[in-house]
Amino acid sequence: MNSTIKTLAIALAMGLSAAGVFAAATASDTAANYTSTWGTSPPNLGSGFGAWDIQTLNNTSPPYVGTYLDLASYGNADGALSPSGSGGAAWGTYANGGSGNGEFIMTRPFTAGPSGSTSLYNQTFSIGIGSGGVGGTGSSISLNVGTAFGLSYVGGGSDNMLLSVDGGTATAVPVNFADLGAGLLVSLAVSGPLSSTSEGYALTISPFAGGSPIYSTSGTFNSAVYNTSSFTFDDLNTSANGYVNNPSITPESVPEPTSMVMLGFAGLASLLAIRRRK
Repeated sequence: MNSTIKTLAIALAMGLSAAGVFAAATASDTAANYTSTWGTSPPNLGSGFGAWDIQTLNNTSPPYVGTYLDLASYGNADGALSPSGSGGAAWGTYANGGSGNGEFIMTRPFTAGPSGSTSLYNQTFSIGIGSGGVGGTGSSISLNVGTAFGLSYVGGGSDNMLLSVDGGTATAVPVNFADLGAGLLVSLAVSGPLSSTSEGYALTISPFAGGSPIYSTSGTFNSAVYNTSSFTFDDLNTSANGYVNNPSITPESVPEPTSMVMLGFAGLASLLAIRRRK
């Protein structure tokens, strides 16, 4: 094997090995971990997520904006976000509607995988969200995954959620407030190549309690510009409380070792054949 083929073989091997090192870390957490420690400066519990960043805006008349650990015994919408084994708890938010336009924002970054990347790569991020009531114009509940995806329910308009990709215009999706009030499981699956103008995604919205998806869509997004490195739940001036639970990130999906070796041999054979024809 001459130096040209050696170089190409090394490049091929590096390309194969790179397929498994660009992922955010596997992650999981649940509100049940915070039964005595939740608040606006909570500890970093669970695994695979960075520290919470919690903001209360226009909180001039407490307790108009804030957070609490909502237990299923309260009888609120979080009952749908408290599956068996979760401890019967969900993270609750409130930013009570009115002239003050209070806002509560909870953000959590993803931590880096082996390569140092915090973005999703051949992984699925999922989280449960719900709402006891949104209200009229100027109120909303929203979930963002990094800067690439935004899902919201806006008061005062049509009874549907809105989806925005890559910061584009939000479009209506057939998920209504009754669905949101009963509790939703939002799942975002991302597939490579990382940091490209056309990374693939599949978004699925299902009842948190289980059952067939209410809505699903797929497409591409510009991961070279817009990241998938965090999640943010935003409660703006709503008439009732919001609920969040069970964020998680799956392990990266990679080819089986045997498949990768066969792919490598096939690629190298092609390179040798091309070399012989010259």
